Amino acid sequence: MTDDSAVSLASIHKEHIHSVLTLAHRAGISKSETEGFQFQRRLGIGGTDVAPILGISPYRTPHDVWQEKTGRITPPDLSNNDHVHFGSELEETVAREYTRRTGFKVQKRNKPIIHKTMPWLRANIDRHIVGVKKGLECKTADKWANRESWGEGNIYVEQDGSVKCYEECDEVPDQYMLQELHYMVVCNKKAWDLAVLIGGNDFRIYTMRWDQPLVDVVTRKLQNFWFDHVIADVPPPPVNLHDLETMHAKDNGKSIVATDEIVGVFRRFKTLKDQIKALETEAYGPIVAGKPIGGLDFAIKSFMGDHADVLLDEEGKKLCSWKSQSSKRIDVTALKKAHPALAAQYTTTNHTRVFRV
Repeated sequence: MTDDSAVSLASIHKEHIHSVLTLAHRAGISKSETEGFQFQRRLGIGGTDVAPILGISPYRTPHDVWQEKTGRITPPDLSNNDHVHFGSELEETVAREYTRRTGFKVQKRNKPIIHKTMPWLRANIDRHIVGVKKGLECKTADKWANRESWGEGNIYVEQDGSVKCYEECDEVPDQYMLQELHYMVVCNKKAWDLAVLIGGNDFRIYTMRWDQPLVDVVTRKLQNFWFDHVIADVPPPPVNLHDLETMHAKDNGKSIVATDEIVGVFRRFKTLKDQIKALETEAYGPIVAGKPIGGLDFAIKSFMGDHADVLLDEEGKKLCSWKSQSSKRIDVTALKKAHPALAAQYTTTNHTRVFRV
């Protein structure tokens, strides 16, 4: 990116931010609210946005991020989520343990950091590391989630009265690697440490280093997303059914003529659908009066009778089970008859599009 193009893009970004803030104030959103964390996230791309924008997040898509940045949706409130709650509560613990193990002091920073020449890139970092050009990200992780994505961590040794990193490890889940790379770009640092407490008793430290080719690719994709989609107010292509259903929530009442390609796709879809139905009929029997009357499952259940399990052999390997269980459901019909006003108060209308073949 040339200096002139960077200045031009920065000016476009500045105008966009001014427009967003002006519209917010006209809508009655207070200055304190626009200065709050959630609203500030709309004003640029943060570290946790990078993986979903690049399409490698298991939780969010580029379309999700676009909706958040354009104010179409508000990010979900995760304050009552146990993983988020304890991650926040244990952040200071993880930071202290990092200092204890490495000898490096850390400083907390509460305000977002904005890139000097690419102001659409922002960072809300956990800690600065005092005395070195590195930052620190503090994480907690489930013992079993992504366990194959976590390497063994850095190896530290005591040498001449101080702790030295003998061997670095950068094997972390991709979304975290991209998050730390983003922080390096925004904060102009060549390395970033990630400290994680896994399963409550497994503490590891990782070091990510500057990777120029990757930095070039990522910053270009983030720039394209911000200007071609967020500022242009053009949604990115959908990547899953949820994206499609959000983008096309209501039909326009019109018809469209299928292309040869779509006709072929539809025929394949119909063939697979018919095969699935045939297999389900063999397994569970045909549907009579709204319920399957039994297929292969009927023979198995008849054999079991009152028994809870079927064993494959005398050694006790379980083949299948048919156990009693109870569930509680609200009888909506009875509720409407007994308390019609109360039922009406808690009745909502959901609009969906039904796909029929």
